[in-house]
Amino acid sequence: MKFRSLYNLVVYLKKICGSYLRQINIQSKIRDRGGEIHMPFGEFNLKYLEFTPPIYIGPNAMLYLRCPLKIGKGTIIGPRFTVHTANHRYEGNALPYDEIYEAKMVIIGPNVWIGSDVTVLPGRVIGEGAVVAANSVITKDVPAFAVVGGNPAKVLRYRDTQRYYKNLKSNKIYLELKSKKMIELNEDKRIRYNG
Repeated sequence: MKFRSLYNLVVYLKKICGSYLRQINIQSKIRDRGGEIHMPFGEFNLKYLEFTPPIYIGPNAMLYLRCPLKIGKGTIIGPRFTVHTANHRYEGNALPYDEIYEAKMVIIGPNVWIGSDVTVLPGRVIGEGAVVAANSVITKDVPAFAVVGGNPAKVLRYRDTQRYYKNLKSNKIYLELKSKKMIELNEDKRIRYNG
């Protein structure tokens, strides 16, 4: 990138540094509340992020929050997650849309696993223990314990609820086990080849 003047370079660097410092501030506030979000991520209004710790949000998340996003305990969200809690009003007083946002809360239940590159649209509910496959687009509510995938996402199958409740009763929540160092952290030792 070429800069025509030293002034333009300084303005650019201030913008980059300011964004980086704002992200560190948001990351720190989420960590203080028992959550984890990896940088970089799109800046968002932290007052609309509500969660029960622990939670994990992978890098490059884009949280377009104009009303609450609620995330349940133990939920893990992969990289490049996008969520919208509002949409533009296209039947308003301007084209292609007007200045009004139609906001709808998004709720993600406890112990949900969301893969990479998933998009969730306004007003959706993802039920407890659901699994959302990578590259899915959530346009409808996801039932508890469902394994969904696709664009738009469809139910592929359901989790084994007996196993789910057994692990829940034994408090085998991955993020809690990880924080207590009760699981293997060495990547090489964690790999199991399935063919």
